[in-house]
Amino acid sequence: MPTTNHIILKVQNVSKDFGSTLALNNVSLDVHAGEVVVLIGPSGSGKSTLLRSINYLEVPTEGRIWLDGEYMGGRLTDSGQWLEDSPKELARKRQKVGMVFQLFNLFAHLNAIDNVAVGPHKVLGRPKAECRALAEQLLHKVHLADHSQKYPSQLSGGQQQRVAIARALAMNPKLMLFDEPTSALDPQLTWEVLEVMQELAEEGMTMVVVTHELAFAQRAADRVVYLEAAQIVEQGPPQTLFENPQHEGTRKFFSYYTTWGG
Repeated sequence: MPTTNHIILKVQNVSKDFGSTLALNNVSLDVHAGEVVVLIGPSGSGKSTLLRSINYLEVPTEGRIWLDGEYMGGRLTDSGQWLEDSPKELARKRQKVGMVFQLFNLFAHLNAIDNVAVGPHKVLGRPKAECRALAEQLLHKVHLADHSQKYPSQLSGGQQQRVAIARALAMNPKLMLFDEPTSALDPQLTWEVLEVMQELAEEGMTMVVVTHELAFAQRAADRVVYLEAAQIVEQGPPQTLFENPQHEGTRKFFSYYTTWGG
């Protein structure tokens, strides 16, 4: 459940097009501190584009993203003029956001503990010994304390993804984004990753998650948001949305997953 009424993320009338393709169409979304929001919907509905826009990996064509008191990508002057961020300023703002992708993107030449420690050491300038101690704590948190010296090639896909989660947490983010983090994993390894994500949710981490794991959405989400054709068409608490969807597209989506066991 949200720990406060404080809005940490505000997506304001965001649209994104890729040439002739409209990926997001006037999307607005508020996320409160401590809230877990799960984005669901058919492929191509705009879920991943929305997630990537929050971190400004995709620059909105229209609209604004506001995170923890600041606009992403720029700022408004007193006269209402929009000034774009310098690369350095945007990088500073991105440090507030941890992101976990479908693929793990670990450094192959670093072991698990150094994969986790490298960010706060290189980016934040914290002492190496302090960063390694933090990395040890985080690897314990994701149930990999015994694997700290292993390299990515020595880890299963689920273990690599948990290292990626620890690496994101090492930057002490205000918000965690997960873009289908289990899509490349088999069911057993999927469960390992979702268990860690649920533990983070229970500890009050603010999270926005794109996933097709509807059981996770039912267990861990405070709110489920259904997207279709580049728009948010329905949202609400998991029990309400799953048991009594109001939009025809939502009903069809759930019917498909019930029928095919998605």
